[in-house]
Amino acid sequence: MLQAIRSNAQGWIAWVIVGLIILTFALFGIDQYARGDKVVVVAQVNGEDVTAREFLVLYNRQKSRLEQQFGDMYDQVVKDEELRDQVLDALVESAVIRQWANDNHMTVSDQQLAMTIQSADVFQQDGKFNQKVYEEIILRNGLNVARFEYEQRQFLVENQYKMLTQGSTFATKSEVEQLAKLQGQERNVNYLRIDQRPFLKTAVVTDEQVSTFYETNKAQYIAPEQVVLEYIELSQEEMAKTIPVTDEIIQAYYEENKSLFMVPEKRQAKHILINIDAATPEGEAAAMKTVEEVQAKLAAGESFEELAKTYSQDPGSAQTGGDLGSFEQGMMVPEFDAAVFSMEVGQVSEPVKTDFGYHLIKLTAIEPASYQPLADVKAQVTEQYQLQQAEKQYFDLLEQVNTIAYEQSDSLAPVTDATGLAIQTSEPFSRNGGADAVTSNNKVINAAFSDDVLKARLNSASIELGTNHSVVVRVKDYIEARQKPLTEVQAGIKENLQRQAAIDAAAELGKTLFAKVTAGENPESLMADGVEWNVVGWVGRNSQAILPQITSEVFKDAKPVDGKPTWRSMQLATGDTLLIQVTEIRNAEVNDMEKAQLEGAISELMATIEIDSRLKTLVESADIVKKSNYKTIK
Repeated sequence: MLQAIRSNAQGWIAWVIVGLIILTFALFGIDQYARGDKVVVVAQVNGEDVTAREFLVLYNRQKSRLEQQFGDMYDQVVKDEELRDQVLDALVESAVIRQWANDNHMTVSDQQLAMTIQSADVFQQDGKFNQKVYEEIILRNGLNVARFEYEQRQFLVENQYKMLTQGSTFATKSEVEQLAKLQGQERNVNYLRIDQRPFLKTAVVTDEQVSTFYETNKAQYIAPEQVVLEYIELSQEEMAKTIPVTDEIIQAYYEENKSLFMVPEKRQAKHILINIDAATPEGEAAAMKTVEEVQAKLAAGESFEELAKTYSQDPGSAQTGGDLGSFEQGMMVPEFDAAVFSMEVGQVSEPVKTDFGYHLIKLTAIEPASYQPLADVKAQVTEQYQLQQAEKQYFDLLEQVNTIAYEQSDSLAPVTDATGLAIQTSEPFSRNGGADAVTSNNKVINAAFSDDVLKARLNSASIELGTNHSVVVRVKDYIEARQKPLTEVQAGIKENLQRQAAIDAAAELGKTLFAKVTAGENPESLMADGVEWNVVGWVGRNSQAILPQITSEVFKDAKPVDGKPTWRSMQLATGDTLLIQVTEIRNAEVNDMEKAQLEGAISELMATIEIDSRLKTLVESADIVKKSNYKTIK
């Protein structure tokens, strides 16, 4: 068609085409073409669109955060389908909260928004909000100021909605007292353990039982489909090892990059910490009164170190005169850090407030920044030089590999011929993955069983295994799923049936012994081969003396009545049976600080439950339409 247009470009056809184009622009405007595709919607909440752009922004942020958190394990830990569901659910919840807030005339003023942003430490310089820093950080995170402020406003609206509920929840005195009793409760425990292992010797499993189990559970013994891959692997780290170096090259690289091998400045300081007993004006005033008392004594010439021993409430440094040793900038909390790195040696600071309380800081020494000698860091310099040189080689080679693998997609041999990279062959593996770093990677597994690679037998595109580490794969062999014959699996079946028989026998004996101990028989008299009596003693809810699952069962047991112990039976994951005896219960004293923590925990729990319940009701009552495109959109 293009050739026909080109051939007739000077005739009446060209004028018709031009006329149609002009007419189209006149009717619809060139803006329709400049703007590109129309808005894509992934969901609707009460008629309000949730756009693909909103979805992808949040999805990519969450994905990036999780990739940083889990590193190379990301593909093993995070399921993309689940992540997409969570992101869309979050956007739906945000929409219903926002709609509720609008219906109830809840707004965030410009002053509230400005105050929130300007008070954020990340946007401050020298303790004050800095507009330039603010704009640079926003841009570095892929946003513009207008978009960031819009999102912050929505966040504050949602937070207001949650605070309405959170502010109305509280814990009563009786609830705190009751929880304190339960939390501090201790139980005197012993248990009789019936080990299943001795019963393995007497467990009998016949061939008929094995055969019956196999026929009944054939689906368990299907060998899944498998593939054998050919692959070419590229690694910057491996390439770096082959980069030649000389002393002259290393010396030159060191001189050019000397700043990379600098030991940063360190400062040594001492401090006197005065805690604030409560976040109230009275608590602040009491703390400042003590600070002023210490300042007066310092002004009178008393030793900072001796005053630290007397007044400082930092248990880690008080006895050494408040000495904190030397540290680099950024190692302390921001307020403390800013003060120390703006002082002169010998200077004592004004009171510095942090989350820990008020600090009086004395700077005792400065270790200036220095460069590490080449002789001390030669191995590190060499490694960095080789990695730098290998990086360009890696990307050049990766581009070449991708091009050849795509253009000659029926074999990896042309890639080898052009690059010299060796073709490697994997062991067979299923959709659950293999045992090595390549075949256990989710991206490789997905590619190996994709239509293009498995069915069409094409080379894959390059797959990133890690930073500057990639593979290109193709299927060499395909092994269909098959039913494993009885002869192949009977040994494993027999072993499992024997173990289950031993567990059942131990449980059966446990029932017999349980009847005896509850009838009052002395548990120590029941000890035999595989039956062991264990005296534990007093345990709390967080006790380390016994396994957590045993502790859980201990605190489910009924209270002893009239001095008569209670018994409870349980089975461990090992298959052993336990008969647990509780002889006494006592309540340990819970101090006021612990009660305050419990009160806060109850209030927070109640608030969370209430918020979740209200939000669930909002979502359930909303008209929500989720489109399937959110599952694949990129």
